[in-house]
Parts: sequence; structure tokens; C-alpha cells
Amino acid sequence: MYVFLSEEWMIAAREIRARYEGDLPVITAAVRLNQVITDVPFGEGTVHAHIDTSAGAMVFELGHLDEPDAVIMTDYVTARALLVERDPAVFMQAMMQGRV
Repeated sequence: MYVFLSEEWMIAAREIRARYEGDLPVITAAVRLNQVITDVPFGEGTVHAHIDTSAGAMVFELGHLDEPDAVIMTDYVTARALLVERDPAVFMQAMMQGRV
């Protein structure tokens, strides 16, 4: 198991996305979000990433997009709950507490 957002995790996530991209339904809502993830327990402590569905699939990648629809700033724990655990309750609680 790799640490969320580590280089190894990103490599594995890219490989999984490539392996299954033809098997997933097309996403019709185009969303381009930049993320600033703080309190990362390694590296510089902050990771800049993005989510982009404009090509019909959900792509999560490092770096920021030009002209995003929105920018989300959240801490590492909340980002992991959203992207890995896919736990909407944790995400909603974080929003209500001002952590998003």
C-alpha cells in the first residue's frame, strides 16, 4: 500500500487509470478544479493537484490547470477521504467546519 499522494501512489494511480479507462462510463459534466492540499506529511507539506473531467473521464493529476472552474483548498486528511475513501460524510463535515 502506497502513501496517498506519494510518488509511488501517483504512479500506481496513473497505471490503474490507463488500465481501466476504456471500461468506465463517460462523464458528461465538464469540471476543472485545482486543488491545494495542505498538511501533507511528506515533502514540502503542500501538494498542488487538479481534477479534470472535461475529456469525459475523471483525471486526478499533480500540478494546476490554466483557467480552472474553481480552486479547492483542503487538508491532507480531507483530500484522502474525498479521493481515496470516497466518503461524502467526511467531506460534508469538513465543508461545514471550514476545512474546504
